[in-house]
Amino acid sequence: MKIAIHQPNYLPWIGFFDKLDCVDTFVLLDKAVHSKSGYTNRSKIKTPNGSLLLTVPLKNKEIPINELTIAQDRNWSIAHWKAIEANYKKSKFWSLYKDGFQAIFSKQWTHIAPLNIALIHHIKWLLQIPTKIILESDFNQDFGSKNERNAKIVSHLGGDIYISGTGAKVYNDENYFNERQIQLIYQNFKHPNYQQLFGDFLPNLSIIDMLFHCGPETIEIIRKQRLM
Repeated sequence: MKIAIHQPNYLPWIGFFDKLDCVDTFVLLDKAVHSKSGYTNRSKIKTPNGSLLLTVPLKNKEIPINELTIAQDRNWSIAHWKAIEANYKKSKFWSLYKDGFQAIFSKQWTHIAPLNIALIHHIKWLLQIPTKIILESDFNQDFGSKNERNAKIVSHLGGDIYISGTGAKVYNDENYFNERQIQLIYQNFKHPNYQQLFGDFLPNLSIIDMLFHCGPETIEIIRKQRLM
């Protein structure tokens, strides 16, 4: 059984969903401590002037993700939706997907984790990815940190293959996984190129950019690029 583990990011990029599609079970680390340099509350979309960073304002930042509260003194959801609408309303598949996303942005969210998880599940449904998603908080136990945490989660789920992002090479201990009879494999994601609005192709954006431009073919385009 293949397992992948990732923090629940806001409107994640394409590589997030490539990894989700590669495994049998995907664990969202909603108990991980939020990193200011991460993408728990940030995502990028494309505009005529290049990429635009959308940021959900947080009240508290250095606590577990599932405890992060959204600052309610700013109309961030209205601003985000207006930015998405302004830059994608002329894309080929805007009318196909806009209502589902607008419904999520129109809700009153008090915490970032439920918002991100709702968006991830909605996009997973649009892409028709069958992978099971589990929250770390569902386990009601402490798995430790880094290698210990990931290996214990994989073992707890009965997995024997752990799919890791390449960024984790700096701290992954392959021997630690091997000793626990878990095969460590790195995601070998090749970013697809596709037709976008506003000039030259711009990579590393939220998956919504690809959805609005490529529609139902999005997941097949991602799979054709897969190198593992």
